[in-house]
Amino acid sequence: MAFLVKPIPVHYLRSHDERNDMKKSTTLLALFTLTMVLLTSLNTWAYHAVLDNAEVLEPGHFKATGALQAITDNGGLNASGIFDAGIQQDFGLRGVAGFGETDYYVGGFVKWVPIPDVDNQPAVGLNAGITYAKWMRDVKDTVFRFEPLVSKRFAVETANVTPYASLPLGIRMRSSNYSNDSTRLEVQLAVGGQLQLEQWKNLQFIAEIGLDLDEAFSYVTAGAIMYFDTENGFSLN
Repeated sequence: MAFLVKPIPVHYLRSHDERNDMKKSTTLLALFTLTMVLLTSLNTWAYHAVLDNAEVLEPGHFKATGALQAITDNGGLNASGIFDAGIQQDFGLRGVAGFGETDYYVGGFVKWVPIPDVDNQPAVGLNAGITYAKWMRDVKDTVFRFEPLVSKRFAVETANVTPYASLPLGIRMRSSNYSNDSTRLEVQLAVGGQLQLEQWKNLQFIAEIGLDLDEAFSYVTAGAIMYFDTENGFSLN
């Protein structure tokens, strides 16, 4: 007995490229979902990040930053909010706050930029301040932190890019009802960049990698920055 096989019209078949694109999209979606599940299911035991370059705001100008931080040492995810204000030509103020799955933290900093970004000269400055964090099981950290900064703005075709670097130092004093108090010197290396697109002057983006050099932790973090001032308020441009 013979069987007749009716050919499937060509327009019902997906091309080889289309099938490959679908496989790539599905794989990327699965990897992203798995990564987020792993990050959000682990405890967070770190919270410091620089997320700043060596440019200081003018008086009456402000910026608000929202960022997510993934800890690469022990796992975990932090969400943070940062508010900066310009107070004098070379000085600014910064407030930070954030939380993870098992902690919260707050802090305040003074920013000083004695060397501005001019011609071929990079900007050089310093953030100095204090942060307080409370962990699970009644662990409390008080950290005196110093963040030396260097950055340089570059103009490309449709954007401005500002790479920056910092070598943060922290004196961490930890207290707990379940262990002996301790004091440690934390040292990190932070390298990042800020992106300003041509169509959005006041909405910018920032990303950073932090490396543990001594008694600290490693991380990757990224976020968005909104600039505004007392005269014009909020505007993308």
